[in-house]
Amino acid sequence: MDLAKIDYLDIILMCGMYGSGKMEFAAKHFKGKGRARISRSEIRKNLFEMINFGESWTSERFTEEDDALVKHIERKTVEQLLYIKKKILVINTFVTKKSRQGFIDIARQMKLTIGAIFINRPLEQCLDRNSKNPIPVPTEIIYKLYPRIELPEKSEGFNEVLTVSYKQ
Repeated sequence: MDLAKIDYLDIILMCGMYGSGKMEFAAKHFKGKGRARISRSEIRKNLFEMINFGESWTSERFTEEDDALVKHIERKTVEQLLYIKKKILVINTFVTKKSRQGFIDIARQMKLTIGAIFINRPLEQCLDRNSKNPIPVPTEIIYKLYPRIELPEKSEGFNEVLTVSYKQ
């Protein structure tokens, strides 16, 4: 796969359902290439474990109150890395236009380029792969989120968009 048309961008959003393979794709194609990686899942886990004296985080411990702080840390980390001229890869589900808009706004405000890579897998594959994750997301969340998928489009404000589709 030729990522040359997206690799030059300042910001890349790695999008897709839980269990779609975002982290695997990111490691395979971007590790060791000088791009900083920000993962809301990892911020959530690390923050919980720090605050709770090393107690392990599980998806059942997710709360909207805690997630407000996680999103704040994610945004400030993104802003700081961009301020010091780092190219970044932001990993999250980003399945709706609304969920991506804040990052598009940051790119425009800072006069930077932005793109999206959407890992598009069938629901059954996402559920199967998620069940094998060390910290699986409850299946009801995947069932709830999957029908809301809006594939990213350049018209949202992206410089480039790449959809990687997997078949049944």
